[in-house]
Amino acid sequence: MLVLVIVISVVALFACTTFVCSAVANKKFFGRRYNGNPLLKYFTAEDFPNLDAEAVSFVSDKGQMLKGYVYTSSAVPPRGLIIFSHGFGAGHQSYTTEINTFAQAGFAVLAYDGTGCVASEGKSFYGFDQGPIDLSYAIRFARTHERLRQFEKIVLVGHSWGAFTVMNCVEEQGVAGAVAMCGFVEGASVVAQSAVGQNKKGKAKFFRFAFYPWLCLLNKLTFGKRANRSSLKALKDTSKPVLLLYGEKDKTVYFPNNGKVLQQGLADKKNITFVSYADKGHNVYLTCEAEREMNRVFAEIAKVAAKDKARAKEMYAHIDYEEITKEDGEVMGRAVAFCRGLLGEAEAETRRNR
Repeated sequence: MLVLVIVISVVALFACTTFVCSAVANKKFFGRRYNGNPLLKYFTAEDFPNLDAEAVSFVSDKGQMLKGYVYTSSAVPPRGLIIFSHGFGAGHQSYTTEINTFAQAGFAVLAYDGTGCVASEGKSFYGFDQGPIDLSYAIRFARTHERLRQFEKIVLVGHSWGAFTVMNCVEEQGVAGAVAMCGFVEGASVVAQSAVGQNKKGKAKFFRFAFYPWLCLLNKLTFGKRANRSSLKALKDTSKPVLLLYGEKDKTVYFPNNGKVLQQGLADKKNITFVSYADKGHNVYLTCEAEREMNRVFAEIAKVAAKDKARAKEMYAHIDYEEITKEDGEVMGRAVAFCRGLLGEAEAETRRNR
């Protein structure tokens, strides 16, 4: 009897400890807004020739106003619509270079800041499952917007959290397909991985699995029936074309726990195109040189920031943004070609239905 009491006490203590740790990690990630870094330069439409931006806003699930822009090229009339979803901790203007590439390729691009991010409303970020909710409202908005409703089919594009978002919205009505760059499989699993150490094994791996059910429960309490979406399940359930792009050296969304899982789990899906790059990390759309320089610069600033904020501010002011935002022409070219292919399929379908 005493042994049983001891065992139950140990199990209860372990459960309480892992729950508290999970709650702390969940609050650290999601219990606040993400307003961007005021010391960073975020490119706007004015930084690119022929790029126009029309301010737009629309309401999401809790009545919060989400703000963004419709980007188009003044030199190339848009023939299709892309809705772009940004990554965790960043607003959409962290991707203006990529948005410009799609605009100059002949797309109108609706890009917005998610709930609790930068220009949009929301007292906090809430959680990764908020992304697909916001995107579903963006899709509804596009169907009624005077300029955007002319496009019968929508292509979804996203990076990191944005990739998770688009993978879990590909079945939305009017969506032709998606491009997802470096997305994760599940919100709860990636939080557990990040909290413990994504590439660590042994005891750390055990604690990842111990935190996971509590994080799922916390998601359930926040999002109800819309909680705990799985990119793997969403892509298994769709017949729409999806392009997955990954860097095998990604340590932010650790490739073996995410990209590799999707590659293996979707190997028999002919509608899924999976491409990984052995020498790339999390920002797969950048050149390897740009990504290395970006990581180097921000690592150096991080070392200085804790001790000398004035020096860190000066270092931010001297960042060569052109150098750290150079796009990989092959990767972005592949993404553009894929989107154009979806547009072609959409146009052919429209002609058949007339």
